[in-house]
Amino acid sequence: MRHETEPTGRSIRQLLPKMLEQIVALQKMRPDLVLLAWPDLIGAKFAPMTEAVSFAEKILQVKVKNSTVYSLLVQERVRLVKSLKEQFPKIEIRNIVFRIG
Repeated sequence: MRHETEPTGRSIRQLLPKMLEQIVALQKMRPDLVLLAWPDLIGAKFAPMTEAVSFAEKILQVKVKNSTVYSLLVQERVRLVKSLKEQFPKIEIRNIVFRIG
């Protein structure tokens, strides 16, 4: 049996801006996307040695395996924050905190 729907009388041009706003709002409400993006942001070389563990109060917490990686990432903190802000313009990201663990 085929299920048909009634036409809304609206064009895609009318519906698309509202749908895009809803998608952006969902992204803003999903800070977990910042955690999921961390391995791609940091790259294949450092991803196995780091883990984004939380994103709360506009601060990303990242666990690192050793002090050498910690030192390298602290030096790159400003660049990494800038990259995250570019990738997630609707999510306010204030800082990245690295912890050895």
